[in-house]
Amino acid sequence: MDFSIQSLIFGFLSALFFGMSKTGVPGGSIPGVLLMTLAFPGMEKLSTGAVVPLLVVGDLFAVRYYRHTADWQRIRLLLPSVFLGLLLGTIFLWVIDNSSFKIFLGVLVLVLIIFEEFRRRFCWNSFPKSRLFAWSMGFLSGFTTQTGNAAGPVMSVYLASQNMGKKDFMGTWAVFFLIVNVSKLPLIGGLIPGFSTLTRETLLFDLIVLPALLVGIFIGRQIFKWVPERYFVPLIMILNLLVPIQMLLFR
Repeated sequence: MDFSIQSLIFGFLSALFFGMSKTGVPGGSIPGVLLMTLAFPGMEKLSTGAVVPLLVVGDLFAVRYYRHTADWQRIRLLLPSVFLGLLLGTIFLWVIDNSSFKIFLGVLVLVLIIFEEFRRRFCWNSFPKSRLFAWSMGFLSGFTTQTGNAAGPVMSVYLASQNMGKKDFMGTWAVFFLIVNVSKLPLIGGLIPGFSTLTRETLLFDLIVLPALLVGIFIGRQIFKWVPERYFVPLIMILNLLVPIQMLLFR
């Protein structure tokens, strides 16, 4: 498979966003996901196979930097429902067309972000502490990451609802997504017959654009240091509005 100059440009930009998202701008991976689909015109499903390994590399760096502030209790609470979401998300991809899925996912993410705003405004402080809420958000994270690499907004809503500082937010985010993205590798690598997007070509593409990911990791670290604590979570929530806007308006 020959990669065009245009595909490589989109790939480099995508990898740059992934790197930044992992070390300083959670939610910034959404533009990267969209750009990666443009790097594989006519073969958009292969973009998933290119995205996940890059995310895993970025996650490894993020865990190295922020693992000491991870909230393992919250992570352990989420994981069982996350894995269920991963499996059902894979099945869901088989039975829904791309257009209907984009509408579904866009509405879901928008509703979650609106819910979090109402929760803060009306001080619904007990609901986010419930086990049902954690399981629901874990399931949605697994489901959306498998179907559209769009778990960022779901996890942002959950962590924002826990009133975490930016260091605890980043530590929990880093460890959680390393576990989730590593878990996705068998699913996209052919464990399920007829569902394989991790190929020799996508891995070669990742090696080519890897330098851009490393640059993004460095930039993200600097942004994390510069952004004041009180602006960190609001900035992430604003960035994550890109998901439903893109999916609902640019179908």
